[in-house]
Amino acid sequence: MTPALAIVTFVVVIIGAILVHELGHLVAAKLFGMRADRYFVGFGPTLWSTRRGETEYGVKAFPLGGFVSIRGMTPLDERRPPLVDEVLAPAALAADRRDAGVDAGFGEATFERLATALAERGTPAPLADRIVRRTRAALAPDDGEPALGEARGQLTEILVTEVGDPARVGDLAWRLHRGDAGRFYGDRPPWQRAVAVFAGPVTHLFIAFGLMFVAYLATPLPTGEVGTEVAAVVEDSPAEQAGLRAGDVILAVEDVVSDDFFTLRDVIRDRPGQPTTLLIERDGAETELVLEPSTDTDPDTGEEVGVAGYAPLPVTERLTTVEAAAGALRGSEAQPVGGVVPMLGASVQGLVMVFSPEGLGGLVSTTIGAQERDPEGVVSVIGIANLAGQTAEAGGAVGLFSLLLLLAYVNTFLFILNLVPLPPFDGGHLAVTAIEKAGNVVRRLRGRPQDFAVDPRAITAVAVPVIGVLLLVVVTTLWLDIRDPLRL
Repeated sequence: MTPALAIVTFVVVIIGAILVHELGHLVAAKLFGMRADRYFVGFGPTLWSTRRGETEYGVKAFPLGGFVSIRGMTPLDERRPPLVDEVLAPAALAADRRDAGVDAGFGEATFERLATALAERGTPAPLADRIVRRTRAALAPDDGEPALGEARGQLTEILVTEVGDPARVGDLAWRLHRGDAGRFYGDRPPWQRAVAVFAGPVTHLFIAFGLMFVAYLATPLPTGEVGTEVAAVVEDSPAEQAGLRAGDVILAVEDVVSDDFFTLRDVIRDRPGQPTTLLIERDGAETELVLEPSTDTDPDTGEEVGVAGYAPLPVTERLTTVEAAAGALRGSEAQPVGGVVPMLGASVQGLVMVFSPEGLGGLVSTTIGAQERDPEGVVSVIGIANLAGQTAEAGGAVGLFSLLLLLAYVNTFLFILNLVPLPPFDGGHLAVTAIEKAGNVVRRLRGRPQDFAVDPRAITAVAVPVIGVLLLVVVTTLWLDIRDPLRL
């Protein structure tokens, strides 16, 4: 994998993870009957969109993530009334007649408004056409125009016969008969709101687990043992001078034949400065080399030992499905941080390090050049993408494992970051839900109405400084990653 391909892979996976995050919110909201009317990829001007049910799906100009719109999460959202109230509202009918220049009757504008309202509420096209035809016939009979009250009754009867009564919150019958009653975010029970919010961040954990599962399953991992195949030869060493190459398999040293690296190494250690014959296998053929081990001192015993100057290739093996799943969850001996659980701990520590007063101060100090950059410090999205590109330098299975490990850690960190109990994070919504639930429990115990809600102005007052700190971290890390990028 080339560095460019590694970077592209990183960007695609992260954008995809954000879209899955928003999809988690969308699916949970719809499950509980909440009105979710938009799900878009990207931000900015809309390039394409389509409506499925009551939700508009689309793509915007800048593919920097995505969003889902759940009604009631902001105080400015307007409720949709029952369809009869929307289509046959006196003010709307008066405007229709004024535009048509007539004093009475249900004009074409009324039926166009009905068709639009049916479409916006997710009514299938054939059913919507049938309702419009029946309504047109009922409201424009040959023997004169029905009164408004009678017209409302007729439209209601048509809706009942066509879609029936509501079976659950948010189904088509509910949307037509009751509009947004009970469907806003704040209308739902606290536990449903909490699930709808948590369903977004938790997707990052599943993504991280999936990435590490693939990494463990597809990549041969070191067992902690070494074999007799040569991994690398030290420059100007006795091994290089004798002609030993990476990929050679040492079969015997002098008369000692063994497939154990340490057995053969001990023979070399016992022959400092003495010509030593190695029997090797290269390209399927056996050949002999003669090297003279250099003399070195064993730091533990102080005795002189022979050194050849080559490194053995670690023994690797593929994990079973069960072993790969266990590794993805808790890591392995070779990769103790290569699991979701240890990544969670590392993410919490990293978050505290970055957003603590000491961490923010150090970030500012590094940005203005007062101190050197911490090689294990925080990085921006650009910096992480650069690190993803560097994973390709390892090549082969090691590079792939490193890239998947980096992607898994980023997703785990996004899970923790989104659960910070402050607005505008998802954790802020969870905190507000918990505060409102606790407040209403107290009001219930006191015999008071359970209508406590956190003032949106208080939420904004907290969100503004939090956003300010986030901008500080984003801007400073971007500058550092452009001026002094980190290396793995």
